[in-house]
Amino acid sequence: MTRDSSKRIDSPLDELGSEYPSELTTRSFEELKSLAFYGKSMGPEFFVIGGWAAWRYHSGFGSRDIDVVFHDHQIMDPFLAKYYKMNDYEPYGGPFETRYRKRIGDGMFVQIDAASFADGQPFKEDRRRNLPFGLLMNHNDIWNLGESVVRIPKPELLILQKVKAHRDRSWELSRTTAPIQSDWLRGKIRKDEYDIRSIAPFITDWNSVRVILEDCDCRDLVEDSFKALRVKSR
Repeated sequence: MTRDSSKRIDSPLDELGSEYPSELTTRSFEELKSLAFYGKSMGPEFFVIGGWAAWRYHSGFGSRDIDVVFHDHQIMDPFLAKYYKMNDYEPYGGPFETRYRKRIGDGMFVQIDAASFADGQPFKEDRRRNLPFGLLMNHNDIWNLGESVVRIPKPELLILQKVKAHRDRSWELSRTTAPIQSDWLRGKIRKDEYDIRSIAPFITDWNSVRVILEDCDCRDLVEDSFKALRVKSR
């Protein structure tokens, strides 16, 4: 897969520029390459989704966190436990949800958000509907990171994953009263909107998008978001 430089996003948004500073996203990308190289040496295949997968297509703002999906927890848990130990990750959070992050500067951290195929959650607004992570098996591309490669969603699937994240976070925002959580969600929603609009020009098979939506029974939800965000599907 090659990147078409004529489609790059060249107009940075001030708000996102302050939320995704280059000193943070650069270190996050280096950590992504480190994780991919470790995966190459240790064997398990994983998929990169979220902000870094979006960046692979649009070349605009990168990501602070690294979102990855493994086939199952039997593979994921020991792999990440060893990686965290070898790469100076710090535990944080409460006893019921310990997470790990890597300090890269004063108040700046890189975090790996990992899930397995079984962890895919339904839409928060309608728990009868979902975009399961298993869709990655049939809708992925190879991303060459130099010393290693990873798989990422094809843009036809990635835009739908981003729409789901946008809708889920908007649903959460409408129900939270905590100022810090609200500000965090607003920032994530801004990035989701940016990525959705920036991924759309790279979609060459809108029929594939519609097939996925029909199979998952969520066409109305996604088309509602496309309309609100002025994304034109052909």
